[in-house]
Amino acid sequence: MYRNNLELMSETRWNAVLNHGALGDAITSLPAIIFARQTHNEALTIKVWLPNHLLDLFRHLLAPYGKFEFGDMKEFPLKQKDREDWGQGPVSLNSAPFNTHTRNRVHMVDFAFNFLLDAAPSNMRERSYPTAAPLGHRLLKEKYVVFPVGATSDNKLFRAKVMTPILRWCIENGYQPVIVGTKKSYVKALGANGIPEPIIIRDEADKIPADVVEYCRDLREQTTLLELRDICGYASAVVGVDGGTIHLAATTMVPIIYGLTTTLPRHRYIARLGDHTLSIRYVVPRNLECAGCQSNMLLLFGHDFRNCPYDDSICTDLLHPDDFINGLKELGL
Repeated sequence: MYRNNLELMSETRWNAVLNHGALGDAITSLPAIIFARQTHNEALTIKVWLPNHLLDLFRHLLAPYGKFEFGDMKEFPLKQKDREDWGQGPVSLNSAPFNTHTRNRVHMVDFAFNFLLDAAPSNMRERSYPTAAPLGHRLLKEKYVVFPVGATSDNKLFRAKVMTPILRWCIENGYQPVIVGTKKSYVKALGANGIPEPIIIRDEADKIPADVVEYCRDLREQTTLLELRDICGYASAVVGVDGGTIHLAATTMVPIIYGLTTTLPRHRYIARLGDHTLSIRYVVPRNLECAGCQSNMLLLFGHDFRNCPYDDSICTDLLHPDDFINGLKELGL
């Protein structure tokens, strides 16, 4: 709020705390943080707190959007009682206590606006991912398509039987498939004993036929997040199922074929430059009534959707290769 061109501010510092390690969830928080920076004048210091492994990437992504400070989550007093005499300004966390809020039928950018700003985005431009940060050096010279293969749950796996025909199509059309991913998870969930444990990342890359693998370049475990962004940004396309690398790719202008299983495009679209269809095609399971369970359920509070309610994750089997290939063709490949 302004009067006489002066902003009414009760605080001069604000802390935006991204207190989990999930890359996709953190990236979907950035539109809210950028909105805050562009809405408030420079008299407000905005400090973004992140897990250490995300700091370099987020410094780079936010640099074109104004002045920010950054802090390592290890140094942040997460418990409210430890901040009573902190004196570093108000704190907003992009998460909620367990069972107090469901993410069903909610876009994750809207979720972040809600929890960080107590507000909602008013248009698609405010929901847009940050794409202004420049790419670094091109690391691969040939034409290629990136395939993120890692998943934190079975119902988000890019199945080898789905992936293989797409890989073959890329090879036959002069694009080298580049497989990316990691086995290291920075995200924790409560285990059977009630203690937070790292979520296991799995993939089906070892099930891809040998005659296809020989034409692929495997860069799993071989890049930093900034390097992975560059690899995605210079690709002819990125093809995968909902996960952190898809959202990282969306901070560039690369064409994306975006497979969705537990959610539907209306709740997990990716907007760039104010357009949620810009160089992106969405793929959902064919002929499956429960597809998009997280978008359709109304009263299953506290369900984390990492585990299929039917215990078969059939949604990943019913993603059809032709839908991915048709998306690539529609985007000019």
